[in-house]
Amino acid sequence: MLDRTKEVLNLIWSVLVSFKDTDFGQVSFGSLGLALGAGLFLLTVFLCKMLWGRNKFRHNYSGHEIPAEYDESASLLRRLICAFPKFLLGLSAVFLLITLANPYLPRTKIETIVESRERAELIDNSSSMGWPFGNSGKSACEVTRDAHLRFLRMRRGQNDRVSLWVFSNNPYMREGFIIDDDVYMMQVEDAPCVMVNRAHWSLPENDINDQYLDNIVPRDKVKIIETEAATNLIGGLRAVIKYFDEEGRKDIRRKSLLIVTDAAVEADPETEFMELRKRNIIPYMIHVKPNEIGERQFNASWKLETAELTKQRVRQYGGVVFDVSDRASAERAYAEINRLETAPFDIVRHLFRVLIFQRPLMVALVLSFFAMILGVIVREEFP
Repeated sequence: MLDRTKEVLNLIWSVLVSFKDTDFGQVSFGSLGLALGAGLFLLTVFLCKMLWGRNKFRHNYSGHEIPAEYDESASLLRRLICAFPKFLLGLSAVFLLITLANPYLPRTKIETIVESRERAELIDNSSSMGWPFGNSGKSACEVTRDAHLRFLRMRRGQNDRVSLWVFSNNPYMREGFIIDDDVYMMQVEDAPCVMVNRAHWSLPENDINDQYLDNIVPRDKVKIIETEAATNLIGGLRAVIKYFDEEGRKDIRRKSLLIVTDAAVEADPETEFMELRKRNIIPYMIHVKPNEIGERQFNASWKLETAELTKQRVRQYGGVVFDVSDRASAERAYAEINRLETAPFDIVRHLFRVLIFQRPLMVALVLSFFAMILGVIVREEFP
């Protein structure tokens, strides 16, 4: 019982504090006409009572008891004390009229609506992405992966709908279209850097005599799949195009494909880039400078020429190529893609009302309560 009483008192006190802290300069009224009508009615009743309703026989020696507030022989202080409960009751009526006027505080909520982008990211996991990258002391995959993660942090809150794919001989989807930035970033962090078969010569354990350029990516970023090691970009592009057709949202107009590769491909992907342009999908290629020593050791120097042809195809069909030769150029490339993919946004203002009628109502109830208590006390003390 005591706990419930305490809760009620705390509720009353919190509402009274809210009333005290109200910025009355911002208060508006939804039913002001109704409150004014009710106030005029009460005022008319009060005037009629004062002018014609007062008991004229209440005077000395009339034989009737004269209430203290009407007893002219009583002191002024006593008369004021006796009239105070009625004053509180009248003040309570004023706050009831304010409640009837339906007071509220106008509020504005500003919402920024960012136009969604749809982007697939196709990451090269061929064996060549695990070779040393310039003088960085890291592999090509690690350098571009670090820049890629910074790019994703730039894109936070941009409402991107993104899908992650990796490829070598075959494409593999790591994450379907998703808008959750944190989940997608974890998928990128966890993605392998290199996919090779167990016997591939780029793995240090298979190159005992150190005849070939070794793969230097951390072992937990190497995924062993017996059918993998090459750079089949055509297969990756076909898989992504099919996924766009099946799972892409028709209401999203801006679509793009981010390709991270050294472009040491086996064939010309012109047809696939042509299909991307038909679908208004803009390709961005992060072209990682190939390790020429490694390509020569594996008798793949001819792939350097196909890399230039692939870059030409990207530009030919409406895409943008970014040549990356070190960490700084990788960061610049991703920063430029972020700029190009900046989404337009609309600012929408929502107007709404915060009703505060309970605040003057609580004041009216508290005043009425004290008026009744004081009325009983006055009647007992000044009969």
